[in-house]
Amino acid sequence: MAKFIIKRILYAILCLFLASIFIFLLLRLNGTDAVLNYLYVSGIAPTDEAINNARIMLGLNESIYSQYIKWISGALRFDFGYSYFTNRAIGPDLFEYLINTLKLTSFAFLLTLAISFPFGILSAIYKNRFFDYFVRAFSFLGVSTPNFWLGLLFILFFSVKLGWLPPFGIGGFSHIIMPALAISFMSIAINARFIRVNFLESSNERYITYAKMRRVSKSKIYIKHILTNSLLPLITAFGMHIGELFGGALVIENIFAYPGVGRYAVGAIYNSDYPVIQAFILMMCFVFILINLITDIVYVIIDPRIKYE
Repeated sequence: MAKFIIKRILYAILCLFLASIFIFLLLRLNGTDAVLNYLYVSGIAPTDEAINNARIMLGLNESIYSQYIKWISGALRFDFGYSYFTNRAIGPDLFEYLINTLKLTSFAFLLTLAISFPFGILSAIYKNRFFDYFVRAFSFLGVSTPNFWLGLLFILFFSVKLGWLPPFGIGGFSHIIMPALAISFMSIAINARFIRVNFLESSNERYITYAKMRRVSKSKIYIKHILTNSLLPLITAFGMHIGELFGGALVIENIFAYPGVGRYAVGAIYNSDYPVIQAFILMMCFVFILINLITDIVYVIIDPRIKYE
């Protein structure tokens, strides 16, 4: 198993390396001049002298290869240079915003687990009964509702009408409830439906029939046999939804004025702050690659029938 994990880690490093090359070239060969963007954001007139000085200061007078080596070597030290807009070091700011986003997405993921599992399992157990119809209707509503619109509805109802929760900013637990629900709502709906389908498929397997014939208790059948054999596709689904929660934070953090990495990135895009955009995309690639790596490792831990090769 150690050999398998090492191989998967090396593969993840290779994917991240290739992604870094693509990100670096994408923002330099897209037809725009980073120097002009820097001068515009800084409020400096784009004279020939200013352009030449800025090009030297930003290191854009060097070859593409040299620029990439300096950028990736700095990125490995969590040094992404300085923001064009704020003139602050990107690394510390990105780390601070990332911590806030991790708090938000972690709570959203816990909500997804806590709600979708009982919804999906109980929907399968009580198939074609009231609770099953309720979960199926909830799933349809969840996948049809954009999270940004849901966030605005939450603000209107819980903050403006009822005054129960603060609409914006960061602070205590009350500030994180609405954005976390808005981000996780679609994931809860999709996973509840997915769990229901997998639970029903496993319930129809022949070994479940034999277990019932041996008069094994229902709780043991549900937990030890059906749920355990449904875990692999569920792990894949939940791994994908972790990435989706990060993606959803891009919009939701701006609606709730939540100081996370998504709001930081949207501000950078609006201001054409290329160093921040590069750092954010590289970080998101790292998150997705890390999630896939963890998913692969969990696979072989849960089900030893999967060959490491």
